[in-house]
Amino acid sequence: MELIERYLQAVGRALPKAQREDIVRELRDSILSQVEELEEPLGRPLNEAEQVEVLEKLGSPSRLASRYRKQEHVIGATVFPIYWKILKLALGLAFLVLSAGSIAMAAAGKPLFESLAVLLRYPNVALSVFGWVTLTFAALEFFGAKYKGCSHRFDPRKLPPLEKVPTSGKSQFELIAALVAQVVFGVWWLVGLHYPFLVLGPGAALLRFGPIWYSLYPLFVFMVFFDGFRHTMKIIRPQWNGVRVLNLIMGALGVVVLYFLIMTPQPFIAVNPESVPLQELVKNLNFGLHLGLMVAVVIKIIMLVIEPAKFAGRKLSQAQQTTMSC
Repeated sequence: MELIERYLQAVGRALPKAQREDIVRELRDSILSQVEELEEPLGRPLNEAEQVEVLEKLGSPSRLASRYRKQEHVIGATVFPIYWKILKLALGLAFLVLSAGSIAMAAAGKPLFESLAVLLRYPNVALSVFGWVTLTFAALEFFGAKYKGCSHRFDPRKLPPLEKVPTSGKSQFELIAALVAQVVFGVWWLVGLHYPFLVLGPGAALLRFGPIWYSLYPLFVFMVFFDGFRHTMKIIRPQWNGVRVLNLIMGALGVVVLYFLIMTPQPFIAVNPESVPLQELVKNLNFGLHLGLMVAVVIKIIMLVIEPAKFAGRKLSQAQQTTMSC
């Protein structure tokens, strides 16, 4: 009964999270009871066309889910799931745009507080986005009420495929916190390469970044942009398989950076090259850094191999289960 499970999955996405499991369980029992009543006189399981007919009588998933939602004051229960998705998407895109502006300011060599000031405008922008999206959907709800009598048919065959929900994962709050922290860290790092004291602290009086850091600067800028986009997609589309691809690309970029740093004899340079003790200190620092980077690149490569292997193993297991059930 995969078609019925796909239908229930779509209904569940439009339900309040607190009541989702109970309502979906109730709907599943109700639908399966209807199916059994139809199968009994036929003496066989319902085929796909007959299952489609049962689901069409229930109506579209969003319409069915609206019966279980409390009536919203501004946005109707039928439209609310779509409104909520669009609102989250708009808020996410607004944060991504402001993050890009903040990163661009940092890349241009602006001071840290001036670069972060762009990102700090997000509360005002978010409030504006919330107002416009809500106003738009309220207008659609008001002016679209007259068309509610025109029932639109939906095709259950076009429902999204079943998705395996991960048993463990980060909460929405943790993902948002990670995104904010990543953007702030990225801006700090890009500004710090222009103002070494932000990264090296008092050590900036003794040593400075070697030329390799500035040669890699365009790559750093791209990685900060890309990582912000990756974290945003985790929040907006947590079930999207493309997130795994983004993770692999980010990991590969990290390996590239580590490779160039390992191949550089002097990642850090002494401010006073004539000072023998300082030269010895920087030499030891670079040696320790190279050891740490080599360990990091080994770990990165292992992770890049393990993640696709796990994904391929899950796909193979699912394919075997499907074959055995046929």
